[in-house]
Amino acid sequence: MSRLIARILLAILIFPFAALVYLVVFVWAIEAIRGSVSYRLRDVLCFGLAGLAAWAFMAGYWFLLWRKSVRWTPERRGLTAVAAGGAVVVGLIAGGMLAGIEDEVGAFVGTATAPLVWLAATILIWRESAAERAARISGYQRQPITCPHCGYNLTGLSEARCPECGTRYTLDELLAVQPGKAELGEEAAAPNA
Repeated sequence: MSRLIARILLAILIFPFAALVYLVVFVWAIEAIRGSVSYRLRDVLCFGLAGLAAWAFMAGYWFLLWRKSVRWTPERRGLTAVAAGGAVVVGLIAGGMLAGIEDEVGAFVGTATAPLVWLAATILIWRESAAERAARISGYQRQPITCPHCGYNLTGLSEARCPECGTRYTLDELLAVQPGKAELGEEAAAPNA
């Protein structure tokens, strides 16, 4: 399994893990606060604590999962922080709209909305720009492997025969005549050893 596929699968698992954190903290908070405040305030506080815990978990998990894939520019860091503030505002608005109907529902929706909005925002903020992608890809490009006889570019061919002039080579012969390619031949031979 490639690293990217593993990261995508782990990204999908963030939701059940966060739900578990939310539930555990909510149940713990209900027991911890029991009897010290009114029933209505207790539920709102429990939803708030559970939401903060779930968001902290999601933020840490998300950052650890993608930190090496993101180019952390000052602008990207700042936008991530602004997205967190914006997510809180959206969560407060969503929770406030429903709190008039039912306080507990409003508290739940508000605390669940904020981390989801932040995740969506970070997906947009952290994605690779066209310039970053071009720089990344150019870093991977190697010099082409060319036919020593006619100079035809042999990169991507499945056999060591030049389609232009017809000359056949062994892989070792072909790589030996390429400038700076001797180490490439050693890397290619290592997995077969």
